[in-house]
Amino acid sequence: MIAHSITSNGSSLGGEMLVAVMVFVVGWFVGRACTAVVLAMTSSVIMLTSMGMFITTYGLDVLHIMITLGYLGAHQSGYLLGAYMSGYQQDN
Repeated sequence: MIAHSITSNGSSLGGEMLVAVMVFVVGWFVGRACTAVVLAMTSSVIMLTSMGMFITTYGLDVLHIMITLGYLGAHQSGYLLGAYMSGYQQDN
């Protein structure tokens, strides 16, 4: 009920959560197969794409900046989980 009452310029926030789940899964796949350089590149693409879409559609406000930071957090936590599950070797 609370989630239905939170709106952003007339639209509910359910779509943003689905995108965050997809970004987490992409981060998990990147963590399983790639290095941190790829994480930096994909994080840049996510940030530029989401901010570009939010600025052109809604304008720049604090809520959409926080949503973008949530996307980046979901992506990077997915990367960390994927790297941990793949048995990433630490230098001793």
